[in-house]
Amino acid sequence: MTETLKLQDIIPQAAASSLAGVIAKLEMIVGADRDIGDPTDFPWPHIASVLRDLKAVAGELPPYRPDHVSTRADAARYWQDACKLVRALADEDALPNESAL
Repeated sequence: MTETLKLQDIIPQAAASSLAGVIAKLEMIVGADRDIGDPTDFPWPHIASVLRDLKAVAGELPPYRPDHVSTRADAARYWQDACKLVRALADEDALPNESAL
């Protein structure tokens, strides 16, 4: 639940770069209204209406599946970052313990 709330807090700062991005943001906002006392109060029906209109114009969001090239590039980048972190932790462990001095 905490991760969901963190994502909801980020939505206003995240800029959509496509119509699909706008729809995705509205999907998250409308999905959050389940936790509201009365989702029939303004502005929730209006936001849901805008989302329906956008989907009618743009279509439903396709399932997101990145291509293999970008997935491999991301994995390689994160692998290198992870290796740097492991080396830094190993170097830190190799330093003499100050409390033992």
